[in-house]
Amino acid sequence: MRKAVSYWPIIPAVGLYAYIADYLKFIQDDAYITFRYVANYLNGDGLVFNIGERIEGFTNFGWTIYLLLWGSLGFDYIAIAAYSGLIFGGLSLFLIFIIARDLFGPDDRWFSLLALFLVAVNFSFAYWSPAGLETAAFTFLTLLSIRFYLKRNWLLAAALALAVWVRPEGALLAIIFVFIEALLEKRLPKFAITAGAIAFVISIPFLIFKVAYYGSILPNPFYAKTSFDFEQLTSGLEYASRYFLDYGFVGIGFLITALNLKRLSYSVKVLWLFSFAYLLYIVLVGGDVLKVHRFFLPIFGITAMLVAVSVRLILEPFRAKSRYLLLVVAAIPLLWLTYRLPLDFVTYYNDTEKTFVSKMDFISNAMKNSDSTNFSVAIATIGKLGYELVGHDVIDIIGLTDSTIARHSNTNIEGLKTTWKERKYNIPYILARAPDYIVFSTGTKPSAPAEKALYMYPAFFLSYVPIPWSRKENPNQLIGIPNIAFKRVRPIVQDFETVYDLQYVEFYKLAIEEYLSRDYATALSYLDSALRKSQEPHNPFLMYEIGFCLGKLNQIDASQRVFDEIIKNDSFYVFAHRDLYVFSFHKNDSAKGAIHRRWLERLVPWYWPEIKAVVEYGQSKRQSKRNP
Repeated sequence: MRKAVSYWPIIPAVGLYAYIADYLKFIQDDAYITFRYVANYLNGDGLVFNIGERIEGFTNFGWTIYLLLWGSLGFDYIAIAAYSGLIFGGLSLFLIFIIARDLFGPDDRWFSLLALFLVAVNFSFAYWSPAGLETAAFTFLTLLSIRFYLKRNWLLAAALALAVWVRPEGALLAIIFVFIEALLEKRLPKFAITAGAIAFVISIPFLIFKVAYYGSILPNPFYAKTSFDFEQLTSGLEYASRYFLDYGFVGIGFLITALNLKRLSYSVKVLWLFSFAYLLYIVLVGGDVLKVHRFFLPIFGITAMLVAVSVRLILEPFRAKSRYLLLVVAAIPLLWLTYRLPLDFVTYYNDTEKTFVSKMDFISNAMKNSDSTNFSVAIATIGKLGYELVGHDVIDIIGLTDSTIARHSNTNIEGLKTTWKERKYNIPYILARAPDYIVFSTGTKPSAPAEKALYMYPAFFLSYVPIPWSRKENPNQLIGIPNIAFKRVRPIVQDFETVYDLQYVEFYKLAIEEYLSRDYATALSYLDSALRKSQEPHNPFLMYEIGFCLGKLNQIDASQRVFDEIIKNDSFYVFAHRDLYVFSFHKNDSAKGAIHRRWLERLVPWYWPEIKAVVEYGQSKRQSKRNP
């Protein structure tokens, strides 16, 4: 009973963690990639992303199987993913507490509470645990492996095997333990090697299945994301620097323990070396495409213990009673900084991700409601949209679930700059597959390298036009937000080798950013620069934006001439028809308005009622001004 009571601090720690997790509650878009594999398997189509394509487009095989088993029993595997992640996060806090308690011993047990609560109030930890991914499960298995290693428990082999199943980095854990044992004990690391070997033997059936079913031991995202170049290293350093910016005291704790490492216990040395090796791995692989410190979760608890050790080192000269009082004084600002420093960063991405997933949910369902064919879609963000379109081919233009793009990428275009970690693309391959729709992550603005490269091929804009679906935040809105996809309206027959100048794409991207902020004059300046950098036939997307900005600057006649020219060359261009229809009523040209109305009713019947409502609203306002 007394032993059970000694675990009481875990209760408030888990309570704080659960409260923050509930506040941030969401499902990450990438988790839906796993859910689509599960859905396809449960539908009898195999463990695949697209039916008939055996590609391991996920890096969490064990987590996928775990959800699949729940799904086969009739449970909601998406809810199971969220609740399981929350539970694994709580179990990780339990392991952090017991590892820290052993680390500090009975005399300094209060320092273990500092380590525990530093993780309990960590927004990044609570952000990822219930987000539907395997992150919390892998964090738990990492901490369990450390616990077994420190105790020299042969269950380490089982923990490592499970870790490998959940994420490929499980193999890294075994390598790190071999390195640590060899370095600290200055002899052949028999325990770590034997445990790793047993884990490997346990994993052989798993590896055989991967090779037999998918044709590779390494998952396809490894080939899509990894480049082993200077840019990858730079990305890794930027990713790590953001972590230390948000959790700066972790770096201080890391440094203080490093300076005192020789006189510290074996366990502290293990934790320091483990966190150093794992940090080095994160930098070398270029960090993570998901910004909120996800790759650091497995070592959050370890680095929190090192901070607690550092505080103890600083307070060593003081007597026991004074030391505990000073520990409380030190803990308050450390806990507050843990909560406050990353708060804006985490909540920004949390809100952004919720909005993005909602947008992808809307677009995918809008497509299904407006198109009854078995259409295909190409997109850089395949999660939620791909899950909602189970049964439809979804082409991942950055290659996570497409081996051709991942392993046979185009040569990188010189000067192409991006914040995306996924830099691989193969535009001729994508165009050859002729998807019915192409969706960009940011509407019409090219952001991912694959999206920018796509804009450089005439075959794209000669065969595709942007199609809107209006999304309203509440039913009382007159005008919704147009969510856009590019729809193929004619066969792709162009030469895929013809490439436009990259600078015109960059100018075009800058122009869209400016007009989204309603600086139409600056946007028009960038569009003119893009026009000078492009060649004929000019991209109608570019020409439309020029006409749009001219209209916003009250140059209506010039705007109309641009739209007329677009329609003359491409009668499928919806937005030009829409604006010309509006102009026709401003000018009382009902005959011309009727022409554009017929095109709009034919091309986007679901969008036409909103255009009509906007025009009628404008007419009623003008009428009321004339007849007050």
